[in-house]
Amino acid sequence: MKKAIVTGANGFVGSALCRELSAQGTEVIAVVRSRDSFLGGIETLPGVRVVCCELADISRLPQIVEVRDVGVMFHLAWTGSAGPLRADDGVQLDNVRFACDAVRACEAMGCGRFVFASSIMEYEIDAVMKSDATPGVNTIYSSAKVAADYMARTVAGAHGVAYIRAVISNIYGPGERSPRLVNTSLRKMLRGERCSFSAGEQMYDFIYIDDAAKAFAAIGDRGTANRTYYIGSLSPRPLKEFLLEMRDEVDPSLEIGLGDIPFAGVSLTYREFDIQAVKNDTGFCPETDFRTGIRQTIKWIKEKENV
Repeated sequence: MKKAIVTGANGFVGSALCRELSAQGTEVIAVVRSRDSFLGGIETLPGVRVVCCELADISRLPQIVEVRDVGVMFHLAWTGSAGPLRADDGVQLDNVRFACDAVRACEAMGCGRFVFASSIMEYEIDAVMKSDATPGVNTIYSSAKVAADYMARTVAGAHGVAYIRAVISNIYGPGERSPRLVNTSLRKMLRGERCSFSAGEQMYDFIYIDDAAKAFAAIGDRGTANRTYYIGSLSPRPLKEFLLEMRDEVDPSLEIGLGDIPFAGVSLTYREFDIQAVKNDTGFCPETDFRTGIRQTIKWIKEKENV
């Protein structure tokens, strides 16, 4: 692809995608909320132009950016993907509307392909809603992702835009500062703190950030319209195996609390996904195994974060 738009370009995944697209020689319009936001170095990348546009103003993007004939828009921007705003129904409903606005902006800029960053949590909320369990308030985020997927895909069809859904499993690696499992657990282990987990029997999957960026780029370039592509390692396994590998890379003698807390979540089998679709349709295969990725992440944390 010659030109691409990335919303949420200053985020962990967005900045990695900008780096990958730049390395491929793609001209990138990197959409961020403000110049004051953390850019992660994307402003220095060859072929990357940073554009400021609040998510609430995404419908105005065609007026803000004069570039046309864009190949694909990657919509990663989302307010409240972590923290207390996950439970804010007003914020999450706005995200649904903004996703639809982004599709219309995509079409107005002469862009024929739209990649929506989805989440594995959409499958978890589906399982909860089919059970007798009472959903927790944080599932409002998951519900909004489901709604955004359905509605944005419908709007895309009405506007002649090829809609592609990318389901993110668990992305980790250098540059992450989120409260997600790998990041928080590695930092605790490096400080010698005890980590408490469930028994870790549930199936899980992780993908290194550079591989995830390559997967997104491949999907945007070669993915099939109206298909869902799972972004993961292609080899899910029990969570405890990942946790033990993390421990071993930090300190094999470190005690971790497998079984300290009961598992109260939703256990997926991973048969819910066509895991091989991204490989079959685009040729993408992950290059970094989990142990290597953890080793590189530890190195970054020690060098950049002084942990």
